[in-house]
Amino acid sequence: MRPVPWKVRPIPTVWLDHTTGIGVTDSGARVTPVIEGRRKRPTLAELLNTAHNLRAERIMLTGKVPTTGAGETHWLITPTPGWTEGGHWLSSPPTGRFTHDTTGDKLEVRTAAEWFTSADGDLTPDEARQAWVATSEAIRSVARDAELLKSPAATGTQLWAQSLPRTVDPEPLDEDVAELLHRTAGQHRIEHLTTGPSACGCGGCRPLVDLGATSHGGFSYVDGRFMYASLCRELGTGPARRLTAAQAEELLTTSPYARARFHVEFTVPEWWDTLGVLPVAHDDVQDGWHYPNVPGARGRTWVDGVELKLALDGGWDVEVLEGIEFTKARVLDTWADRLRRARERLTQDRDLPAPVRAAAVSAVRAVLIQGIGAFASRGRETTHVVWSAREVPAHAAATVVRHGDAFAYRTRAARPAGQAAALYRPELAAQVWSRGRARVLECPTALSKRLPGAGMTYAGGALSVDPATLLGVNGDAIYTTSVPAWSLPVTVPGGGDDGEVGRMRLQGWLASTKLPSTTAERNRLRQRAEAAGVEEALVAAGAGEPTADVAATDQVDA
Repeated sequence: MRPVPWKVRPIPTVWLDHTTGIGVTDSGARVTPVIEGRRKRPTLAELLNTAHNLRAERIMLTGKVPTTGAGETHWLITPTPGWTEGGHWLSSPPTGRFTHDTTGDKLEVRTAAEWFTSADGDLTPDEARQAWVATSEAIRSVARDAELLKSPAATGTQLWAQSLPRTVDPEPLDEDVAELLHRTAGQHRIEHLTTGPSACGCGGCRPLVDLGATSHGGFSYVDGRFMYASLCRELGTGPARRLTAAQAEELLTTSPYARARFHVEFTVPEWWDTLGVLPVAHDDVQDGWHYPNVPGARGRTWVDGVELKLALDGGWDVEVLEGIEFTKARVLDTWADRLRRARERLTQDRDLPAPVRAAAVSAVRAVLIQGIGAFASRGRETTHVVWSAREVPAHAAATVVRHGDAFAYRTRAARPAGQAAALYRPELAAQVWSRGRARVLECPTALSKRLPGAGMTYAGGALSVDPATLLGVNGDAIYTTSVPAWSLPVTVPGGGDDGEVGRMRLQGWLASTKLPSTTAERNRLRQRAEAAGVEEALVAAGAGEPTADVAATDQVDA
């Protein structure tokens, strides 16, 4: 089923600071809200009225938008006289939907942070507007008639529908195969590898850094440059063919790079001393995935061929139980290449102010990452808010949460149908995620070569560092107590980063700090390291310091 691009138009938008309500229109004209009484901060209803008076259909909020902790009332759940809620999304990033009681006009409330990352985390309304314009122009430069849609995810799938070659008409997966992918294909890898509360306690996983023996050290933050764009080449799609154990073994032997998934049982080698290779779902699905690495530990899981090859090359004992083979096609090649070229255009545009350029580059990254995720989406929950328990539908009664005088209940979207069904491609998301998990373990550098019988030489990634220095993995990022030489620019002896898309490179370095015992502590250290930059590490390695302008762009563009 070939997807057909949506017919879209630009959405009239006002860009407002959440705290003050001051902002700009699409044209850059200043906007000042009308606030009743002596208050200095506008209510949500006043922001809605301000946008409605300007005939806007969307509010983009910048600045310090409130976060909502457990048990706290979300900032979108508040009285809005003159407006009726139209179904909210309260997870991060949030979306509020409202309908004007008199005119019937609809208005969405979104956050600029859904699209943009900035070095200081605080774009002004006009900077966000400029970044939007720059992103739009960059996308149009590689995809004629393209528009930014309501979200990065929707924009990503729309661009895919526009970029699919005319000769490619991918067949949807059979429902049973699609359902199997949903149950057995995880997303990016998140793992904490020090002793402490965030370490996996399953018995088959062991931390690599004992904080009792080493409580302080360096902290390096290394991640991939626009990584997903380098993982979209010649993916597999429908039709898919189920394989018996014998057929799967034969495919693995004769075509180790086939687009396929394998159901396997494995045993961690007795001599294994680093992080695990193969993902296994926890018994409780809410706990996500873990990666057994204790010698002798056994597991059963579904894995992509790229991950299985890493395990086999590493000497793991694997028994193949069954498999699924996809049909190789250039389904995402053009799409990824267009996004790569849009990003390149932005990074080279020195006429843009550095914060605006960095934000626009991060928006292209959001389109890439969220577009990939959207391929596996079967719809999401919507939160509705009413002010009387009698207004809650009977079928949603079990989901009701009381927020003061408000009653919030949830409904789930129907299964994809029509055009949405044509955009539902879980096999594409599953393969990119699998390739990403494999790439963070073994990543080619500018120095790498593949030699017959020897595999990849001078590889980067988590498997190439001293296990005693490895603090954790998060997506395409690794955290270590020393700077991996291959993560440095090629101008440094042993450096492997030549600026190419897909390279893992140093993003931040702290020479001495207390090492993290939890994921939250590690995330705070990552922010500190990114703010500190890479200059100290480069100087120590004998390289010159990068300009602040270039560093600001590169840091936000993962």
